[in-house]
Amino acid sequence: LLTKDSKQRLGCQEEGATEVKRHPFFRNMNFKRLEAGMLDPPFVPDPRAVYCKDVLDIEQFSTVKGVNLDHTDDDFYSKFSTGSVPIPWQNEMIETECFKELNVFGPNGTLSPDLNRSQPPEPPKKGLFHRLFRRQHQNNSKSSPTPKTSCNHLVNSNHISSNSTGSS
Repeated sequence: LLTKDSKQRLGCQEEGATEVKRHPFFRNMNFKRLEAGMLDPPFVPDPRAVYCKDVLDIEQFSTVKGVNLDHTDDDFYSKFSTGSVPIPWQNEMIETECFKELNVFGPNGTLSPDLNRSQPPEPPKKGLFHRLFRRQHQNNSKSSPTPKTSCNHLVNSNHISSNSTGSS
C-alpha cells in the first residue's frame, strides 16, 4: 500500500479495492462491519510517532543512538510514500499564511460557535419530506372545512326546504 510507484501499488490497478480485499492481510476482514464501526481496525497508527519523509529526518529525531544508516537504507526508505510533509514546506505554508482564511474565530478571538461544544447544536434543516408533508397537511386542513361546510349547508338547506314544504 505504501509503494511509491502507483503502477506497483496494491489497489491502484484495474481491480481497485477488490485487489486490496483479496490480499492475505485483509482477506478475512468484514469490511461492512469495519465501515459501520462495529469492528476494530487491524492497525491504528501511533499518533505520537514521527513519520519522516527522508532518512536524515530519522537520524535527527531518533532516540536510538549508535545506529548508522547507509546508502542501502536510503534506497529502501525511498521506495515508500508515507504521505508526510517535510518541515520546510510546512514552515513555508505557515509563513505565507495561505490557509489564514480557513481560521475562523468567534468574537474577540474566541472559539467559533460551530466548534464550541457547550453551545446547543443548530436545529436540523427541514428537508424535502418535511416541506412536502407540511404542504400536504396544509392542503388537507384547508380543504377539510370546505366539504364539511358544504355538507352542513346542504343538510341545513334540505332541512329548511322540507320544513317549508311540510308547513305549506
